[in-house]
Amino acid sequence: MPDVLAIHWDKKRLRVVEASIGATVKVAQSFAVDIPDPPSPNWLREALRRKGVTARQAIICLPREEAILRQLELPDAPDDELPSLVQFQASTRSTTPLDQLVLDYLPIPKRPGSIQRDVLLATVPRTSVDPIRQTLSEAGLDLTTLSISSFSLAELLLRAEDRGHGSKSRLVILADGNRLEVVLLGDSQPLVAHLVRPPLDDDGRPMIAKAAADISRVLVPAQPWLVNSPIERVWILADGPEWEGLDQAVKERWNCPVERFTTQIASRIPDLELSKFSESMTMFAPALGLVLGCLQPRSPVFDLLHPRQPRPKRDPRKLQMAVGSAAALVLLAVVTAAYQTWMASLDRAITDAKSSESTISGTLKAGEPIRKAAVNIEDWQKRDINQLQQLTQLHEFMGGTEKLYLTEYNFGPAIGDAVGKVFANGNARERGDSKFFEDRLVDSRRFRLRPRELTQQSRDSEYQSRFELDADIVPPGKSDKTTTGTEPAKKK
Repeated sequence: MPDVLAIHWDKKRLRVVEASIGATVKVAQSFAVDIPDPPSPNWLREALRRKGVTARQAIICLPREEAILRQLELPDAPDDELPSLVQFQASTRSTTPLDQLVLDYLPIPKRPGSIQRDVLLATVPRTSVDPIRQTLSEAGLDLTTLSISSFSLAELLLRAEDRGHGSKSRLVILADGNRLEVVLLGDSQPLVAHLVRPPLDDDGRPMIAKAAADISRVLVPAQPWLVNSPIERVWILADGPEWEGLDQAVKERWNCPVERFTTQIASRIPDLELSKFSESMTMFAPALGLVLGCLQPRSPVFDLLHPRQPRPKRDPRKLQMAVGSAAALVLLAVVTAAYQTWMASLDRAITDAKSSESTISGTLKAGEPIRKAAVNIEDWQKRDINQLQQLTQLHEFMGGTEKLYLTEYNFGPAIGDAVGKVFANGNARERGDSKFFEDRLVDSRRFRLRPRELTQQSRDSEYQSRFELDADIVPPGKSDKTTTGTEPAKKK
């Protein structure tokens, strides 16, 4: 049963290779599918059904023009730090937010005399990738790899050439319609990948001389590598007669052998069986290179779905954790034994405390009558009032008899928090004098007064204002929060 579908996904046409992968790649069939405009529902499912496709996994390569390739110069950092550096550089170079892109990069050899690291960064908008995912999903296919045609061409060429030429620079030119896809290989990997669209002459044929000049122009960034390793061979994949003369123009410009990459050359690849392949090598070269990459790749892997990530670092703490776990078990056993001993001692202490509590409770119960008697005596002592001293204190608050005097004085017990009750009658020269007397009592914080309203006049012509005093004597600190009816006088 075929394993994969390798698809070169152009905007207007799909070039499909169905193959099974084992020790080698066996091509089951190859065909092209035109994309309808506008795409109809399930168009790919129907096209694959008509071709009898049974593979359920798809590997895709996009045309070179679908991706933006940049050469980045990075600090000479270890490989594990490159992903973070590439992400940072990509965010500064791209006008599109990174969350709207898929990207991967390929480290390339250092330029002679350079102290920096160079990488090829490729980015593709998600708006180009998501419709492909959706179409494949509707067709019942799983997308497992997403690459770019330039890297697939590199894989195909490296497998077709002798392994001894891996370090030499080669140039691959794919002529597809009016476009030239140019890939420069050095040290068994792509160094430069560009697309060239030469102008057409009056007959609608591409201008070969201008095409050769444009190829030379796009290779300018690779000159530092070509100084020590010039191009030794050029491979051209072209079928149409419009590209006649390209071989000679390229040979004259780089002064090196130029060969056509044909189906016969591809059939000599040991890992590839092309017995059922009868299509144009130019059209299907990227798809063939893509499926060959499923074996042990000759060119560095480039996958936009699975970009390069830092290598998982060895964690030396694992051994420490194992030793620590064993030590923790021993410590746990010791702590458990100590805990059991401690709990036993606590149980004994609780038993002794309960026994002591029972003895103390019996003692307290026996002494309860004595405690109550002591409380009553203490309360009686608190309520004991020296009435003579009380009268002297009232006289001091009156300020003498110049302004008021008492005509009647009664003292008695009180209830609640009061320790005694005072009731007195008196006469004052003026109403303000008796009011001043009451304010001083309140300010002393020892009396709680009840207001009295009097309408009867005094019979004493000099002390015409009659007043009554009805107050509770309270312990210090009680009068502020229990005084009713009379506010403390403000001090003048």
